[in-house]
Amino acid sequence: MAARFRIARLLVLALVAACGRGAGAPAGPGPGDAFADVPDGDGGDVPADVQRDVSADVTAPTALGWTIDREAVAVRLTWGETPVASLAGGSGKPAFYLFDTSTGTRTDLVGPAVAATDGDATTLSLSTSDQRAATVRIEPAAEGAVRVTFRVDGRTATERLGADFAVSADEAFYGAMERVVPGDQSGSWAVGLTQGLDLRGLAFDLFVQPSLAAYSPFFVSSAGWGAWIESDWPGGYDFGKADPHAVDLRYEGPALVLRILPGPSPMDVTARYARAVGTTILPPKWAFGPWRWRDVNYNSSTFYDGTTNRTPYNTSLVEDVLMMGAFGIPCAAYWIDRPWGPGSFGYDDLQWDETRVPHAQQMLAWLGTRGTKLLLWIVDWAVGPTMRPEAEAKGYVTTGEMPGSQDGADLLDLTNPDAVAWWQDALGARLKEGVAGFKCDRGEEKEPDGIVVTGTYHDGTSFREGHNGSPRRYAAAVHGAFQRAGIDDAIAFFRAAWVGSQQHAMIWAGDTDASEWGLRSAIIGMQRAAAMHFPFWGSDTCGYLGYQAPREVCMRWLAFSAFSPLMEVGPTSDTGFWARLPDGSVDDWTPYDEPLIAAWILYANLHDSLRDYSYAQAVKSHQDGTMLVRPMAFAFPGHAEYRDLWDQYLYGPDLLVAPVWQPGTTTRDVHVPEGTWRDAWTGQSVTGPTVVTVDVPMQKIPIFVRDGSGLDLGNLDVKWAAALATAHVPPDLGALQAGVR
Repeated sequence: MAARFRIARLLVLALVAACGRGAGAPAGPGPGDAFADVPDGDGGDVPADVQRDVSADVTAPTALGWTIDREAVAVRLTWGETPVASLAGGSGKPAFYLFDTSTGTRTDLVGPAVAATDGDATTLSLSTSDQRAATVRIEPAAEGAVRVTFRVDGRTATERLGADFAVSADEAFYGAMERVVPGDQSGSWAVGLTQGLDLRGLAFDLFVQPSLAAYSPFFVSSAGWGAWIESDWPGGYDFGKADPHAVDLRYEGPALVLRILPGPSPMDVTARYARAVGTTILPPKWAFGPWRWRDVNYNSSTFYDGTTNRTPYNTSLVEDVLMMGAFGIPCAAYWIDRPWGPGSFGYDDLQWDETRVPHAQQMLAWLGTRGTKLLLWIVDWAVGPTMRPEAEAKGYVTTGEMPGSQDGADLLDLTNPDAVAWWQDALGARLKEGVAGFKCDRGEEKEPDGIVVTGTYHDGTSFREGHNGSPRRYAAAVHGAFQRAGIDDAIAFFRAAWVGSQQHAMIWAGDTDASEWGLRSAIIGMQRAAAMHFPFWGSDTCGYLGYQAPREVCMRWLAFSAFSPLMEVGPTSDTGFWARLPDGSVDDWTPYDEPLIAAWILYANLHDSLRDYSYAQAVKSHQDGTMLVRPMAFAFPGHAEYRDLWDQYLYGPDLLVAPVWQPGTTTRDVHVPEGTWRDAWTGQSVTGPTVVTVDVPMQKIPIFVRDGSGLDLGNLDVKWAAALATAHVPPDLGALQAGVR
């Protein structure tokens, strides 16, 4: 018989003793005790009318249980009989408090408390040490979660609502932000950076910033629980930096609302969160094929080799599409970044520029014959001689923008439904011509911060409260344009994302550095995004910022992108790998880079061969929040050594992938988990858990296939040799363009 558990939500509600520091006391830890675990209360003599037992005998836990400590304002959560998490301060201090950012002082709650029950919910009424009324409400929530709401009357503009989680010193944390470290994004690819996937040791404000801009007020613990802060307001997070035994939250806004989610595994936590906030959109199947783009698509008279462009279409686009076709590189989608329209912004009035992109509708039809979708670059700004003054006249723009943002463009107020419909109709004109979606850039640059620029949006939301939600509104508006136009085979992808964005779009990693450290940040960023339920993610393969990536970095990045949900190759310095610039990294440099072209051939085809597999995982993620990319700590939570093992992951359930990011690497260790796995390069079977050392020449990324999965990537050495042979002979663009109509 299965073991039986008893889920007991025993609410011990009694007078709460005065606890913690008083108002005006210095914030932060005392010597070794500020975030120490609060001892469990013994319950005491509790009157029957304030003790509630809603126990249920079941074969397995279905929801978190909780107990309120009578000695401190603390909430202890259990999964069956197993302790999971505790909202508890240290040294008897309450879990909940106020923190004044102007003075650096902490104001704690004091008793006695008055308890009131309402069904399964309980509210504690008490006060702060300076006599302001406060409440803490605990109630069950969807997905077996517990919602805790903390409010204080008379909170000042500089005071934040705080809550402490008591955690173990070896607990790891994941999610919250895509960038590796807080602050300027360049810190995420700083040379010598050691921070990995684990958030432990970081303290930051959760506030959407460009351009690695995927954030979510949600994190997962390696202990099998997670917390979603149900708020768009900015909030501060401290993951064990001030004290290794605490995760500290400090939030702006009228209430601090925490939803603590059970696992029991980290993967289960993310899936529960996904279902609670709304699971991801299901992209069309073609979106899981290889993509290509350039930052600028020049419409010059000749191709890279001097051959005259005799086609009626944009030269850069035609060159890419024909060369990829000749090499046998699938091109599921091509997007034209700006400029594709008139004006200095390159998309004025969302109209085509016949000089830059001539015969656009015929070009769309030609691409369609090759099985290639076309996407366009946009921003949620009103630009152009027609749209901008019209938006201003109709009140469709925000009343404030961040100083220094680009002049000549107005940020649309997407809280205004009339503005949204007006913009969607303009986007719809391109969609109805056959454009298959949009690259949605920026989304976090002009948005007012509520401090430097104050005010309110059309719907009355303050700029401060509304800032973080801007990417979600942007994504919803673009997704709505597809629906309004009756288009169901399109997709949008964004660099800025916030909780809820995943219901509307895919994301990419913003303007990542074109270096090995940029590649490192992308490997970590993809797994951070996965933890936040942004499952459909890609990066600018070979990087974006700076000079072009060296050959080895670019080859390694191509391999990594092949095992990312979105494989987009570009901008590659606005040239093809057949017209490379010298980078000083190789002695055999020529503009026509055969090894790099061969790597693109190999890995684009591998990615395309996984299209059915990737889509099947996407369906699962859409249905129930199952992760596509799975960090090792999520897929195999029983291994302490996996908690910050960021340089390998599972792609779906059956592919173990171990990217190489450091130039000059010739071998690397791979942690093979439980089960039997087949080395995709050698065919050798390995039974885990174990660690194996594998050779990693420049063209090789370690891949292990789960035994019994049915996946077969073919003979990769033979495919590599064939790719080299194909790349050895430059295609004849003169002959290739003869078939373009």
